[in-house]
Amino acid sequence: MRHGTVLLTIVLAASLFSFGVALGQQKVVQIGIIQFASHPALDQSREGFVDFLVQAGYKDGERVKLDIQNAQRDMSIARTIAKKFVSDDKDLIFSIATPASQAAAKETTTIPIVFSAVTDPVKAGLVKSIESSGNNVTGVSDLIPVKTQIELLLKIAPQVKKLGIIYNAGEDNARILVDMTRAAAKELKLSLVEKTVTNSGEVFAATQTMVGSVDGIYTIQDNTVISALESVIKVANNNRLPVVVPGIPSVERGGLATVGTSFYNLGKIAGDQAVRIIKGAKPSDIPVAFAKDFEIYLNQKAADEIGIKFSEDLKSKAKKIY
Repeated sequence: MRHGTVLLTIVLAASLFSFGVALGQQKVVQIGIIQFASHPALDQSREGFVDFLVQAGYKDGERVKLDIQNAQRDMSIARTIAKKFVSDDKDLIFSIATPASQAAAKETTTIPIVFSAVTDPVKAGLVKSIESSGNNVTGVSDLIPVKTQIELLLKIAPQVKKLGIIYNAGEDNARILVDMTRAAAKELKLSLVEKTVTNSGEVFAATQTMVGSVDGIYTIQDNTVISALESVIKVANNNRLPVVVPGIPSVERGGLATVGTSFYNLGKIAGDQAVRIIKGAKPSDIPVAFAKDFEIYLNQKAADEIGIKFSEDLKSKAKKIY
């Protein structure tokens, strides 16, 4: 009788499980989020991703469980976070910025990875091609119109002949953008003055060394430099140097101008890609997406501080003036 009762219990449990599946019950999807650094652009990308999940019916703690980690610009920490996500057998990893994405991709070839804020995912070794990654990775590029941004600087300050740029040569993302900047400067007949840093603490001093040798500064989407953007702006403003920045959050922080797009929207695009994967799509079947809808953003306070006037034509074309 005891054996019969046990058998009946097993049969009932199996039936209840099948009934639950038939009703559409699903396991909670485990998503690990690895963000390489803390600054507004990357923060907004994360927020856009999370908000899209909510809009799609995947609220944290209900149909999904988010594990949000920040490497604070330390590659060794990024690798440790990625290893932990793999050992925890996450269902999907959302990586924000090139170093975080490279750390995740190095640790797993099976767990789907969706990236955001990566300039050139092919050169970064994340995907084989834009159309099809050929692996477990896809995402959204934040490739910016470098030449257009420098042209904006020249419209605002046509006296600029020597352009300064600061970057961390240890970041693949930065090296790609510097190459683009060199090409644009050559085409626009500008002399490019380069300074390299290894951490955000060196940015202030590097900017100071440019004073007297440059007429303007262009900051690329380099995580090390953007994390210390206020240092660049402080030195530049004190010496009446115009600073064109790589994105909208950097204009909000005091940069003079940009031709930019919303990192929040990039996060939402990545969120859409993640939801498609959760529902069964393969990362290799989802092409890499790119930033779009670039607009002009200006900072009037920054202009006033360095004695620059925006033309009425430029102001009329601006999406927003801070």
